[in-house]
Amino acid sequence: MAERRARGTSPAGRGRTSRASLRRPAAEVHGGAERVRRSTRRTRKRESGGRDWSERTFLGLSAGKAIILAMVVCALAMTLAVPMRTFFTQRAEAAQLAAERKTLEADIALLKDRRAQQEDPAYIRSEARDRLRLVMPGETPYIVQVPGIEVPAIPDPQAPQAEPDPWYTDLWRSISEPPPAEPEVPAPQPEGPR
Repeated sequence: MAERRARGTSPAGRGRTSRASLRRPAAEVHGGAERVRRSTRRTRKRESGGRDWSERTFLGLSAGKAIILAMVVCALAMTLAVPMRTFFTQRAEAAQLAAERKTLEADIALLKDRRAQQEDPAYIRSEARDRLRLVMPGETPYIVQVPGIEVPAIPDPQAPQAEPDPWYTDLWRSISEPPPAEPEVPAPQPEGPR
């Protein structure tokens, strides 16, 4: 029984540790091995500049600070992505609108020139002679007709127009009349030996 108490197990022997053995310092339990571990950690900490040897660094920052910095940079990038895209699309649209404005201004200049030309009485007279075949009072009009080129007859607007036949008349004609004979095409003659 004294042996069981020394080992720290219960009197029943079920493998439980007693409270007394839990209160004992680790140096007593392991025979001073914990003191050696602590002293080596302290010397390694001093040698590495006060940092624990297991602590990792990234660009001079600890791992936790580097992760936080990366999250901040990602948040800034996500925040600035939409406004930057909007900025570039608006710049492209502004350039397109400026090009359209230049073409419209050129069209306006052409139309102003044409308007000024159409207000000129000499231009009006020349167009009336060419298009409408009008003459000034006291002038004699001449129309030159070249042989082989005939002027088409002007249709009389008061003449009755012939109405087309209804559809069934065309159908009856196509059934009752025989189709026109097609000219026979001679078959090609095979060439004999030469």
